[in-house]
Amino acid sequence: TVEPYDDEIAKFSSRGPTKIDNLTKPDILSSGVNITAPTAYGSELDTHPQIPHAGPDYITISGTSMATPIMAGIVADIVQARPDLTPAEVIQVFKETARKLPELDANQQGHGIVQPEDALEKALAIQK
Repeated sequence: TVEPYDDEIAKFSSRGPTKIDNLTKPDILSSGVNITAPTAYGSELDTHPQIPHAGPDYITISGTSMATPIMAGIVADIVQARPDLTPAEVIQVFKETARKLPELDANQQGHGIVQPEDALEKALAIQK
């Protein structure tokens, strides 16, 4: 959000450390709560009485399935702007530009909340 004072981690967000190898997770946070997106007409989500609709064409739901396309779109923008960056460089851009939430450790937020504009600016500034 524009103003971070009310940002918090979703209850469904996975937290670390990982059980098998004790790695920190998540790497980064992305929006996934109350996301409004186009509906698939006639689908279970579209016709479910408890799924809120924003007009006839959109539904509002939460979950990692909503955070994933947001993050994929941000990655696509960066890769389109800088196709010469490696996957590791793109990941590093996100880690370096994320905004940390106060008083939370890395196993709750990773490097923090993704900042799309900052990430794109940083990616464009990388010298190769």
